[in-house]
Amino acid sequence: MDPRYKALLPFLSEERSTRFEHVLESRTRHVCLVLENVYQSRNASAVMRTCDGVGIQDVHLIEDANPWVFNRQVSKGTPSWLTLHRYLQDPNPTASCIQQLRSSGYEIAVTSPHVNGKEVHELPIDRPIALVMGTEFEGVSDTFLEAADHHVYIPMAGFAESLNISVAAGIIMHDLSRRTHELPDSTWSLTEAEKAELRAHWAMKTVRKSEVILKQLKICPNTGNPLA
Repeated sequence: MDPRYKALLPFLSEERSTRFEHVLESRTRHVCLVLENVYQSRNASAVMRTCDGVGIQDVHLIEDANPWVFNRQVSKGTPSWLTLHRYLQDPNPTASCIQQLRSSGYEIAVTSPHVNGKEVHELPIDRPIALVMGTEFEGVSDTFLEAADHHVYIPMAGFAESLNISVAAGIIMHDLSRRTHELPDSTWSLTEAEKAELRAHWAMKTVRKSEVILKQLKICPNTGNPLA
């Protein structure tokens, strides 16, 4: 058990700690989401809420053109339960994000009405997949288009050519999550080490003045290691 979680456990209700375990059993890193310069922060926040709801743990944010601003009313606080990867200090955040995805073993799927695109249900999930969604107006950047292993689209039957980004993300992520959970558990579920890290992180988000408590107990809030 992570020392931080063990130290904060007495401050958690049984209902909350049980909820942690329930959510952890459905969390996955087999699928992650990339939001590239989404213009309206409320749209990005709504997508994060969907990520939490379908069990996707990791969200990568590219913000060099449009910064994301936390919107509690829309997100219902769900970013606190997700792992957000932000590239605020990188001179080329898109390139850094792509490099990190590649080093983590992800194939990249961009939302685009590409001539060789796949419908949502056709997107292969035998390997970890990163879904990339771009701005509401122009879509993903040329850099991500060139890096893409797959292009995915949602067939449209009406006069509109596209859906709101949060609606489109919900449709795609729900399908990916459903099919991912049909794979063997060892393919998509979190490792015990990942679960332990998230328990500690979530406990710190839940318990008031958690960092003060941990420091008083000589436990580093960032690592869980003993403080000198």
